[in-house]
Amino acid sequence: MTRDSESGRDGLSGNVFHGPAPFQLGDRNVQINHIHQPAPQGRPLVLAGAAVTTREELAAAIRGDWAAARRQFFEGAATPGAPSDGWRGLLSWLHELDGLTADDLTAQIELVDHRLRDDGLPADLKLLHLLGWLDPEGEAVWRGTVVTAESLSEALRIGRLRESGPERELYRDLCEGGLLDALSAFTVLSALRGTQRAWDEVWDSWRRLAAKVPGLPPEAREWAESGARGLLLAALLPYSESRAWLRAGCERVTPPPAGEIEWYDWLRARGGDSDTPVGWLVRADFTAFAAAQAEQQRHQAAADRQHQRVMSALDSASALRDRQWADYESRRLSPTARMEAVVRAALWLGTWGAATIPLPWIIWGWARPDIATTLSWYLVALTLAAYAGLLPRVVRLGAAYRPPLRRLRAWSEQARTDRASVRRGLIRAGGVAGAVLILGVLVHDVGSIVTTVLLIPLLAAAFHFARIGAVHDWADEHRERLRDYTSKRPGSGGIPQGVARGVRSPSARVRADAYQAYMRQFMGLDHGGKDETDRENGRRDR
Repeated sequence: MTRDSESGRDGLSGNVFHGPAPFQLGDRNVQINHIHQPAPQGRPLVLAGAAVTTREELAAAIRGDWAAARRQFFEGAATPGAPSDGWRGLLSWLHELDGLTADDLTAQIELVDHRLRDDGLPADLKLLHLLGWLDPEGEAVWRGTVVTAESLSEALRIGRLRESGPERELYRDLCEGGLLDALSAFTVLSALRGTQRAWDEVWDSWRRLAAKVPGLPPEAREWAESGARGLLLAALLPYSESRAWLRAGCERVTPPPAGEIEWYDWLRARGGDSDTPVGWLVRADFTAFAAAQAEQQRHQAAADRQHQRVMSALDSASALRDRQWADYESRRLSPTARMEAVVRAALWLGTWGAATIPLPWIIWGWARPDIATTLSWYLVALTLAAYAGLLPRVVRLGAAYRPPLRRLRAWSEQARTDRASVRRGLIRAGGVAGAVLILGVLVHDVGSIVTTVLLIPLLAAAFHFARIGAVHDWADEHRERLRDYTSKRPGSGGIPQGVARGVRSPSARVRADAYQAYMRQFMGLDHGGKDETDRENGRRDR
């Protein structure tokens, strides 16, 4: 300490401040003077329970317990804006340091006045600036983790692509700004000086360029406004590590041919052909976007061509089906086919009418042959009434009307295995027998004339039920075929949803399976096929 010769008060100790301007210490303005006498040992500063007296010791303590240093020096204020005890203690300790050169003092003034007193600077960044002044020859530590050229490169390579992790945290801190300047104070990272400003300028230039790119896909535009920032910094870093993975990244992607992706050609012509940060960005990230888009377009074009071929084949198959159906309908409704159907109906109903005539003779013939004769004519009349009612339907069905005239054995075999059909047949036979018995009683009691008059409603019922289809028309095969044709026509919505989706699938295997499934709908329509030929032969045999 020195004593003022006029006032008798003690002055500052031997830490010497050089420069024309006074230094602000609390509420005191300290004039920087040249003092040559040696100064006494400064008082220690306690951090995390350990006393430090030199710059190197404090730097080591900060590296060892970053969080404790941040809390003590920059986060311990009782009220916002008021200096904490830790901050005042640090400032006093810095002012009492001995052995500072003129450059150290100038850097200290810069540190205290423009870094540590800056309320807009985060506490971690203040602590990093302090560490860089205390021990610039030591390791650069950020939030307790050593920062090297390799870790910066990894943060840009990995952190910009991940959602979490230490690399992502360092990358996020780099993007917030100011970290590069603070790291450049360390000798091991001194090559970073000026990189922050260059990065900001390149980023602004890139964003202006990206805003003008015509037709840039949404995902690429989103990346241009956020994730691309990291690659620009990687291209600016003066270290071989970042250039190594940049080159590797560019080699892994193949740019699409010129003229295939319009926005990529535009961007490459304006920033992708030179060894600049924007050039690296275009050749790496945006070449990957363009290559993916080109591949997607090629797949889509191939899928569209395949879909067009499949749909053409389906249209041809559908047209063939329509022609086959028209041919079938033409043969079914031809005059000859309709005449044959009328004859088949007469033979079929005549057979059943003839089969019922013995019934009156069995019931009445042994006692009243006259009644049996009258009832036989009644049965003939009922058969004719049913034939008259069935005839319009037979004409409309044409060749589709196929009663089992020559398939009685097969029909009887089928009926024998169908117990419900047998029961229905027995009930009907019983009904016919009962009707014959009742009609015979009426003829015996009231006479044939009255009975004939009473028979008229029964004749009308036979005509009506035959007309509305209550009498079996033997056209089940035709109805099934008509249902199949109608439900599977392209315009009727008959294509299953799975098939409709399959023919539009990008997978060739799925499209092939869907095509086969659709083509199976047309099986059996070709009259030249074996199944249809056998069916036609069977019909002719009848």
